[in-house]
Amino acid sequence: MSKTTLIWIAGVLLFLTGSGLWVWNRFGPSEGRSYPEIINALPVAQTIDSSSSACDLVVRRYKQIGREMQFELASNAGGLAPYNVEISQNGKTQQFKDIPHRYGTWLTLPNVDLANGEANIKVTSLGLQGCETTALISFDGARKNEIPDPQSWIRYGSKDNFLDIRPVLKDGKFFLKDFASYEDGRTKVVMIDGIVVKDIEKGIEVKPGLLYSVTARWIDAPYNDWWNNVKNRSVRQQNIWIAGKEHAKSSSALTRINIPEWFSPSPTLNVQFDTKIPEFQPISGKLVAMYRMNDDVPASNYYNRGISYLANVDGDQQISKMHYTATPNYFSDKDENWFGKLSKPEVEGMAGAPGFGVYAYDFEFWNQHYPAEVKQRLIWFSDVIKKNHPKMYLMDYWGGGAYTNPHINTVGGANPKDLMKDYQEPKANNSNFDVLPNGESLRNTFNTTPIDVYPKPMFPIDDKGNSANNFVLLSALHSLRINKLIPYQKNNKFIFYGWNRYMPLYKDPINPWSYNLTDPKGELIMNQLEMMPASQALSFSLFSLVLFDGFYLWHDGGAASRDPNAYHVSKDGPGWGYEWYPADNKTPESEVGRNAKGKGAPWYWDFPTEYYALGNWMAKRVEDVIVGGTNVDLTFERDGNWVEPKKEQALLAIDQKLPFVTAIVKDKKIAVLAIDTFQSPTASKTLKVRLPDGTETSIEMYGNWPSLYRGILKK
Repeated sequence: MSKTTLIWIAGVLLFLTGSGLWVWNRFGPSEGRSYPEIINALPVAQTIDSSSSACDLVVRRYKQIGREMQFELASNAGGLAPYNVEISQNGKTQQFKDIPHRYGTWLTLPNVDLANGEANIKVTSLGLQGCETTALISFDGARKNEIPDPQSWIRYGSKDNFLDIRPVLKDGKFFLKDFASYEDGRTKVVMIDGIVVKDIEKGIEVKPGLLYSVTARWIDAPYNDWWNNVKNRSVRQQNIWIAGKEHAKSSSALTRINIPEWFSPSPTLNVQFDTKIPEFQPISGKLVAMYRMNDDVPASNYYNRGISYLANVDGDQQISKMHYTATPNYFSDKDENWFGKLSKPEVEGMAGAPGFGVYAYDFEFWNQHYPAEVKQRLIWFSDVIKKNHPKMYLMDYWGGGAYTNPHINTVGGANPKDLMKDYQEPKANNSNFDVLPNGESLRNTFNTTPIDVYPKPMFPIDDKGNSANNFVLLSALHSLRINKLIPYQKNNKFIFYGWNRYMPLYKDPINPWSYNLTDPKGELIMNQLEMMPASQALSFSLFSLVLFDGFYLWHDGGAASRDPNAYHVSKDGPGWGYEWYPADNKTPESEVGRNAKGKGAPWYWDFPTEYYALGNWMAKRVEDVIVGGTNVDLTFERDGNWVEPKKEQALLAIDQKLPFVTAIVKDKKIAVLAIDTFQSPTASKTLKVRLPDGTETSIEMYGNWPSLYRGILKK
């Protein structure tokens, strides 16, 4: 073998080895790899006295957040918490007793009253006698009022060193700022309401009166590799509402319907729309199906707040005002092969449904594309239900309507350009509606057509920071518009079918939520799913009611008690794991929920449901227009040119990432609904629009929030 050949072989082997190593490092497992925090520039306390050699307790770095002080402690011993803390300055001493502390956080004093200048801090362990330290720190008096009054904002979600979002008030303006600024060398992406933002560590200006979901993710790979569940990934989410008035303007031709000043999400984990929203009757002809959320609030409170149907487990109401979802356990979790072999009498014998107002099939153990034998038996099954209950709204959530949501987007989903033809030749894309050899089909079986609006993964992202989740509304809107054009569905109800959280699809890491308990006292951390943005929940609610026939908002929990300590945890229990940190560092987890009263406490802050309910109330303000009115998309101005709407405008908005502006016209009255699901979550836009009578006017659009207006046309 020649020297040249050997060199060539060696080069090939070196290339293959290098390529293999690159592929392994890029895509191979790393979830067990450690990524220590990169220390950022923070002041360091000056130790004055650390007399206890038994623990070598010292205060290292510290940070000031308004009146709150956080201290990084270090020691060679464990089990030191809780602590007593004294802070002395100018002859005055403040004492803080039994301050808890756990791994992953800094020792926190929430309300320190200091003047500008130096102060002494003394930290004494209650877990190890004689273990204490004293250090010198500095307090910036100019920053003590940078955080608004705690009564004026609400925050729930994670609580550790990874993410610490607070509102900052400066010169009369509000900013969201991350005081954690956590970096560990992995790729870090921060989103507000599902759109990438930069420099949140410096503060991002926002408007008050709104709720923002801030989500941070870390991965030891490019962010768009988030699908790779063997990589080292972390996620944190904090949801924060800031009190204040929405200052959007009304144009001369249109009057804006703002979020009312009395509205706010609940300050506790229990929703409050069922008592706080003023009473109103459901919008005529609209379908709003929800769940009772609070065990002490009667069903009548919901029916008197615009809700037409509650779940079948939600009280003593008439059965015709209930909705029911038939899950796989309806058939004892048996699969479609079993169902497809049943005789007609056997199937008909199983169709003994009571007279629910709304009945949804959700047979998720089956393939969503039914074989012929399953379709035939669903026809038999449904025929009995329809015969017995002709006024029931019947739908197949699992199998879908004639035209199922293609999940259109420009980041890997269905291509909008490929679907433009659907408006010229509207037809089913769902084989479940194909005609059987005997001439029967599901085409006339269902009188309600749902389109799912479940939140989508917030990756991959494009160069504007948009992900698949930013396209969900427009994709659903297109899907229902095509469904309405299919002749055998023309008399159906067309609704959104939603959920309030993102269901992980890629073994996503879980977001640790913090719950402060008082009996026993301590911090319970329960792993939870990511919440959908409030702006998205409000837009789903409004568009479903203004353009279509309403929504069915599914929920994964029953009515809850108001006991904030009513949690029961068990290693074998439901959920995605938990951690218990007793304030005294002693109380076992078996004591959690020991004195719980009534039903369990809410598992998370369900602000999306509050905003769905708000959208129902706002849509009621234009009931006289949307009931019996005609839908027309509006012309709007872009870059100095007028954009004339087309039948496929929803697809064009997806393809070109345009604002979507539509209206309902009835006689001379008009209701205008608009949204830009792609612009920065903190951007403001004044959009010039042309009304059907030729009037040119302007509407305001903020972030990804919907804008609703009403007015009177000239002709």
